[in-house]
Amino acid sequence: MILVTSHIGSDFDSLASMVAAAKLYDGAVLSFSGSAGRTVREFLKRFPGRWEVLTPRKITMADVDLLVVVDARSRSRIGAFAPLLDRPGLKVHLYDHHPPAQDEIEAEKRVIEPVGAVATLLVEILLREGIPISPQEATLFVMGIYEDTGALTFGSTCRRDFEAVARLRELGADMTLIPLHVEMALSAPERRLQDQLVDHGWERYVNGARVVLSTLSLDHYVEGLSLFVHRLRDYFDADVALAAVTMEKRTYVVGRSREGVLDMAAFLAPLGGGGHAQAASVTLTGVDPAEVLQDLEKALETAIGPSLLVRDIMTRPVMAVESSISLDEAYRVMIRYGHAALPVTAGGRIKGIITRKDLDKAKLHGLGQVSVAEYMTEGVISVRPEAHLAEAHRMMVAHNIGRLPVVLDGQLQGIVTRTDMLRALYPASLPLEERHFGNDYPWQEDLTDLMARRLPTETNHLLRRLGHMADAMGMKAFAVGGFVRDLLLGKINLDLDVVIEGDGVAFIKAWEGEGYRVSVHERFRTGTIHFPGSLKVDVATARREFYEYPVAQPTVASDSLKHDLYRRDFTVNAMAVALCEERWGQLIDYFGGRRDLRRGFLKVLHNLSFVEDPTRVFRGVRLEQRLRLRLEDNTARLMKSCVKGGLLSLLSGLRVKSELEILFSEAAPLPALRRLREFGAWDVLFPGISADQETDRIVRRLAVFFRRLSHDLPSFNDELWLVYLAALLFGSDETIQRSVMDRLHLAPRERRVVETSLFSHRSAENDLGGRAEKRVSEIWTYLQGVPLTACLFWAAATDRWRVRRRLLHYLTRWHKVHPMLSGQEVLDLGYREGPQIGRILSGLRSARLDGAVETREEEIQWILDNFPKGAKRK
Repeated sequence: MILVTSHIGSDFDSLASMVAAAKLYDGAVLSFSGSAGRTVREFLKRFPGRWEVLTPRKITMADVDLLVVVDARSRSRIGAFAPLLDRPGLKVHLYDHHPPAQDEIEAEKRVIEPVGAVATLLVEILLREGIPISPQEATLFVMGIYEDTGALTFGSTCRRDFEAVARLRELGADMTLIPLHVEMALSAPERRLQDQLVDHGWERYVNGARVVLSTLSLDHYVEGLSLFVHRLRDYFDADVALAAVTMEKRTYVVGRSREGVLDMAAFLAPLGGGGHAQAASVTLTGVDPAEVLQDLEKALETAIGPSLLVRDIMTRPVMAVESSISLDEAYRVMIRYGHAALPVTAGGRIKGIITRKDLDKAKLHGLGQVSVAEYMTEGVISVRPEAHLAEAHRMMVAHNIGRLPVVLDGQLQGIVTRTDMLRALYPASLPLEERHFGNDYPWQEDLTDLMARRLPTETNHLLRRLGHMADAMGMKAFAVGGFVRDLLLGKINLDLDVVIEGDGVAFIKAWEGEGYRVSVHERFRTGTIHFPGSLKVDVATARREFYEYPVAQPTVASDSLKHDLYRRDFTVNAMAVALCEERWGQLIDYFGGRRDLRRGFLKVLHNLSFVEDPTRVFRGVRLEQRLRLRLEDNTARLMKSCVKGGLLSLLSGLRVKSELEILFSEAAPLPALRRLREFGAWDVLFPGISADQETDRIVRRLAVFFRRLSHDLPSFNDELWLVYLAALLFGSDETIQRSVMDRLHLAPRERRVVETSLFSHRSAENDLGGRAEKRVSEIWTYLQGVPLTACLFWAAATDRWRVRRRLLHYLTRWHKVHPMLSGQEVLDLGYREGPQIGRILSGLRSARLDGAVETREEEIQWILDNFPKGAKRK
């Protein structure tokens, strides 16, 4: 016998699923596992003979060869048929949509999928197999889907449920029968029960979730308690509803939860309950409903995980204006920082809100000198920090407001903006099967493992210490900028920049109290902490910047991390990693930097970025070439507009010089040089310059030198960039060359290096060239006193290979040659102190350069042979 059954208290989804399953198994017998629901019993009485459904007493258990279970996966839910599962040789097939249970039914075939009703799942199979569905069956199947999805309104409803209903309607389902049999309205006794549950209910917040609880004791049985608890939750607009009701010596505990707040089936499982993540129940005997509910209320505190609260998503600190300032002053603040509205406070307590529209109209009517208090909107709608995200969302929608101040005891704590809300609600925009909860957002990612793998142990330890110090001071610390970018790219970058939400200066000085050397810049609220081993950390207070005019230095104001990141240049540099214990290792990426890295894009943060700071043109080109990214189309257009508009020419010479020093310190500066030429940057910076193929040729040669001779070349210290500057100017007229040196305000030694490189190049070629052999000492004497950087430039600029070879020999070997004997040792040979000692050492160096001497003894003999003994000291 093939037996099809479902859970105790079968509803329309159970009945519909049993009938649908029977169409898949020829000759199957249908049987409830216990009593069916009242509405199901009344429906079968109204249509007798349409479907024959037996009771367990009419089933000969020994005849069952295959047990088909629908709408259940727990042994305890199939009542009288549970013992069959222990019989050897019994085959079991299972169709369900519930989450895992503690007492799972073992089955050789299991079809379990996250749909709103099992009827949906089986209808899909019937349609796929081409099995016909009659209009009467279609009507029953629709009733099952409607009941289990709350008329397609429950959170568990998915696209497949809608599609199944639509297809069944096409097959002749009679939708008018649904309200006649699926419970849609309440009778008088049922309404009394609903009112009592509301009257006895109380609500509280548990980890941000709004919970309603209610308990009753009735002297009679009322069917369908689950529906009343669902409506109880809706009445209080709660996230979780729990009710314990005693009826006829039994206590029925029913729970309902919004999606993602609490797994209700798992929560009630210890009591023997079962159901869905959003709906579950359990029946108990001999217990006090009030005590049961009290225990469950306590258990909720650990069962409901930390969810997103208003304080987790709000923007803080809030930029607000005092009620006493004028409308003109408020307008300037609003324009400067780009807000559409600002909270109005007095002594930290919120008094109202003023919008850009209000200020525009006030200016139009000449009311600029009137105080903000006169025209602000009072009675501001606000929310508490501990409120759940959903409550804030409902308030913003219900009151049609775009920002929601967060207030605690009258004090302004933060503000929730549209952007904050959209980010927080992101998971709900995904299809159910793709949905994740917690911090799995595109702008957040756990980098804990990545940091452990890619960072040195001491760096991780230092970052932990920085986070702990911030926690202890009630602040928040974040690693930001290039460190985060390179961490994601797998590059080592120990240049640590930390942003503090709070008082960055106090944070820095706290380390001074720990015995570390610090430096502080009060104006910008930044500083540096110096740790042992030449390790330093640059610290800044989270701030926003405003540029009064193009190329100006920024005006700084303390602010939130989000605004601090927004003031940066490119999205890939506007990411942070949390260092506090609570969120350690969490990537914070509000502007899509992680996504742009994956796509290989370099994208500017806002359209006026290059106008505010044209030096970002240099930084953009450097990053594009070094990281092998591609300027995003809009960013490239904005960069070209900045260059074409001549903004680079407004930069001071010192700022241009600083950018060139950084640019020419890149491992491979040639691609950046070419890219800037493509944008026309060199022509704007230095009108008349000719940075062409000659420049490229010299820079390419320099790259070859460093690739092949890096271990032998001398250290050029901070002057190497001057070689590239000379290369940039090589093809230009002398007038242009000197004007560029003037514009950059080169120091005297820097100017000498560039002038020697450019203006002595030809004479050096003539003096060092030629086929005739030249003694090394002659070459050394010629180059003595010439800056090493100028020698390097000459080697790269010349096309004469003998000149290049002699210059490179000088740089890699000859300039380091010294006699083995010291001046004192020459004196010890009996020579008088005086100029002669210098002549002896100079001649000795030349002899060593020319190969006349090699050993110490040969040096002594050379001195004795070349300087008369009469010069000895007696």
